[in-house]
This record gives sequence, C-alpha cells and structure tokens, in this order.
Amino acid sequence: MSVDLSSQQFRGVLCRHCSKPVRIPDIVLRKDSERHGHAAGDSQFQLISRVFILRCRHCERESIYALDQIVDCTFAQTVPQARMAHSAF
Repeated sequence: MSVDLSSQQFRGVLCRHCSKPVRIPDIVLRKDSERHGHAAGDSQFQLISRVFILRCRHCERESIYALDQIVDCTFAQTVPQARMAHSAF
C-alpha cells in the first residue's frame, strides 16, 4: 500500500525537547513581521518583546523561544492510498 504526502508550509519554531516543528500563533507572527519592518501602517516606535513561550503539541512541553528562532517549516500529512482512491470518484 503506497502513501501520498501532502505538504503544508508555515512559520514556526523547532521544539527544544523533541525537535518537531511547532506552529506559532498569529500574535507572534505579527511581532515577527514588525521586527522585519513590515509594520501594519503605523510609523510610531513600538517596543516589541523578542521572546515568547510556546507549548509543543507533540511532546506537550513548554519552552521559551526568541523571535530570531522562527523558521519556515513544512508539515507533511500522510494520506492512505485507499482514501485517495475513494475521493477520485
């Protein structure tokens, strides 16, 4: 039985404990964008926290991460071949 991989890209960090990619919430994504100069139209100086706490959904452990640890991640889902055959009809 073969398996097809469907991949999805997202911004995230690698868990310090299990090394699996963890998706970051939208509020942290906005902070990351502001840090890179993509502010949402407001030209006022704002202080941006450079660290955040995130819980891994795989190992359920929390850790502190810095904004510069955010990377592009790929999440691969496996779809069984039998399920793909049913959806083709």
